[in-house]
Amino acid sequence: MALLAVEQVSKSFAGNRVLDQVSFDVRAGEVLALVGENGAGKSTVLSLVTGLLAPDSGRISYDGEPLRSWSPHRAREVGIGSVHQELSLNPHQTVAENVFLGQWPSRRGLILRRDLARRARPLLDRVGLDVDPLTRAGRLPLGQQQLVELAKALASDPRLLILDEATSALDDDQVRSVFAVVDELRAAGSSVIIVSHRMGELFAVADRLTVLKDGEVMATRERAETDHDDIVRLMIGRELSDLFPPKAGLSGADPDEIAAIPSEQEIASEKAAAAKDAGAAPSGETVLRVRGLTVPDACEGVDLDLEPGRIIGLGGLQGQGQRAVLRALFGLVRHTGRIELDGRPARLASPREAIRHRIAYVPEDRKVEGLHVAQTVRANLALTNLDVVTPGRRLLTVDRGAEARLVEDLVERMRIRVTGPEQEARRLSGGNQQKVALARWLPSRPRILLLAEPTRGIDVGTKREIYHLLRRLADSGVAVLITSGDTMELVGLCDEVAVMYEGAVVDRLAGDDLTEERLVRASVTGTVAHD
Repeated sequence: MALLAVEQVSKSFAGNRVLDQVSFDVRAGEVLALVGENGAGKSTVLSLVTGLLAPDSGRISYDGEPLRSWSPHRAREVGIGSVHQELSLNPHQTVAENVFLGQWPSRRGLILRRDLARRARPLLDRVGLDVDPLTRAGRLPLGQQQLVELAKALASDPRLLILDEATSALDDDQVRSVFAVVDELRAAGSSVIIVSHRMGELFAVADRLTVLKDGEVMATRERAETDHDDIVRLMIGRELSDLFPPKAGLSGADPDEIAAIPSEQEIASEKAAAAKDAGAAPSGETVLRVRGLTVPDACEGVDLDLEPGRIIGLGGLQGQGQRAVLRALFGLVRHTGRIELDGRPARLASPREAIRHRIAYVPEDRKVEGLHVAQTVRANLALTNLDVVTPGRRLLTVDRGAEARLVEDLVERMRIRVTGPEQEARRLSGGNQQKVALARWLPSRPRILLLAEPTRGIDVGTKREIYHLLRRLADSGVAVLITSGDTMELVGLCDEVAVMYEGAVVDRLAGDDLTEERLVRASVTGTVAHD
């Protein structure tokens, strides 16, 4: 029997139809994966189910009854809970206060925080989160905050739980904790809708998969009757094997499918300019050498060599020091150790110093650190390139023509899908936000590119664009260093992966040694993964 039934539902915004007669159901005691690229209609469907929107036509039924006078409050009352990629926690309140928001026990107007903490403890244990319930939520890492969101949803004992990219910031252990909760709910007869861009997660937990494309349902498949390639074909019309570019370069890739940054002429010009620079490293030699990099309470004794043309990954479970390495190399945190650029000692004490050495950094949380989301696409792209858009470096005067050309060029090359340069960054999809966060650095011609979780929460099609772009940048002579919690991403994209465990590099994998099995083994055990 279907707990939730969506029947011939359509929805339009300003005359633009985003859902076209969508139909699917969720059975009692079932996990349904809702799959599709960004813009396929997944978020709109979930907004209809949770009462944030009303359909233009069609019908949604819950527990056999058509939904009328639907609202988020009513959805929670009947047992629909949701966890989204975008956090809704109050960072200034404790973990327990967030879990039981609006349901705080009190006496004479005072919140009984210790009672609240005792009530929260079983829920935190259930999601695998070992933190003090009286800790302020804002002090927790992003992955732990996501688990607090899950505990908050479970506090209402939902019959239907919606997980909308709820695992995107989690490491493998945390994902397993979430899936244990999913299994508990399924065994108890409750249902789950899961949205994730990590295909392996969907096949690990879902009973069925419903694929959306351009606002229409392409198919619903039983998990046992489909595979990764079948789902990817339905989503984007391509094979999964086409996701990553060849590691040797892009000679075999379709040039029409690649954001051409930089162009061949620009690459030649850059090489010519580099030849005149006495400090530039010859092609193929180490541009950045790190020895004994230590960040207190984060990482210790890390050695790295970055070379032009190579993509190096930092692997391992979440929170093993990978983020600290990137932040240290961009001058964001105090660190010790020896850093050399082009064979010369370098002091990266601040982002200003890093930028002067042409080091670029795209952080993990693009909406907080990577972009000014309340600003327009134009502002985001222009503000980091004032030397390009201000004549004679007079920072109080902006050459609007130069600014318009810069923005138009970056939007076109990066294939950023926008209604126009004045669209606010927060109105873009996650993939297009990431493209803007990356594009804003390109006019400065970075020699070293640092990226934290470059495709977190991004659909398969946009991932492919970013993977090919990064390889194109590497082929142009950029040294790329990335962190990622996606094992397949590290294996498919990187030339070498340094695996971190408890703040130290425990293994380095390249060539035939760079496999998912060996990477996972080193990440989990902290030991060398070679046979």
